[in-house]
Amino acid sequence: MDKKEISKSAKLPQKLEGYGELLRDIQSILQRGLSKAYQAVDNLKVQTYWQIGERIVREELAHKERADYGKRVIQQLAIDLRISRSLIFEIVQFYRAYSIVHALHGQLSWTHYRLLSSIQQIEERQFYEVQTIRNGWSYRELEHRIKSKEYENAKKIGAVISKLPVPLPAPEDVFKNTYNWDFIELEEKHNEHDLEQALLNNIQRVLLEFGNGFAFVARQQKVLIAGQWEKIDLLFYHYFLKCFIIVDLKARELRRGDIEQVTRYLTYYRDHKIESDRDDIFVAEYKTKLPSEEEIKKRLRKIK
Repeated sequence: MDKKEISKSAKLPQKLEGYGELLRDIQSILQRGLSKAYQAVDNLKVQTYWQIGERIVREELAHKERADYGKRVIQQLAIDLRISRSLIFEIVQFYRAYSIVHALHGQLSWTHYRLLSSIQQIEERQFYEVQTIRNGWSYRELEHRIKSKEYENAKKIGAVISKLPVPLPAPEDVFKNTYNWDFIELEEKHNEHDLEQALLNNIQRVLLEFGNGFAFVARQQKVLIAGQWEKIDLLFYHYFLKCFIIVDLKARELRRGDIEQVTRYLTYYRDHKIESDRDDIFVAEYKTKLPSEEEIKKRLRKIK
């Protein structure tokens, strides 16, 4: 088979129904999965380098009477492991700066730690740690901030923050499995638009039902994904989780493609530096009419 035949056999039909949506969904799933995989691999790298650094420093301490022992060990390891001496020096420097493994943060990559380890002053290092985590700085952004002496500038005006805020609540502790919206009036056969309008007409009570920390941002929020405009039904922000909450309303049972649609939105927000590193998806049902007291008693009797 020649090249022309290979090219011809690889072509798909000009019109393949539903293929465009399928392709976008799979691309979104892959991008999201790969992002998680890269983060997991990088976290493993940080943990591994910490252990290597700890072992080398422990060996140095065992031979502290020999001033040149550490340098000679690093030179020999570079040869035997076939890695650069500079990397081993960076690993040792990293361990010395972060000798307590519990002080490591999963949000920081090895490239972040490589930069941070070169900062001698502890308070300055902690300042850049906190700012990187709070603002989602990339390695390049962190490097730029260090070079522009942001710590010194913050210190002059007394704006140095070197502690992380109180640990965020777990998302599963924030979202409910069922929401009680008995305060809205809807026909039995309502659609998503009817539901959205009813919720917005009662936004204050909706926020109370959601719980603490939610703030309404927008309805029908436009986002440009893969060259096409899509609309997010409702957009909220959660002050404690420090992230946007994307709500996709369905006045029916979930169908194939619904989760992938939300995944596309999450990928968009993460890629455009709008979202934090959270990308949890929760499915909940809503009730516009609670069962009567007698119905509840009947159901309880059945359970017994």
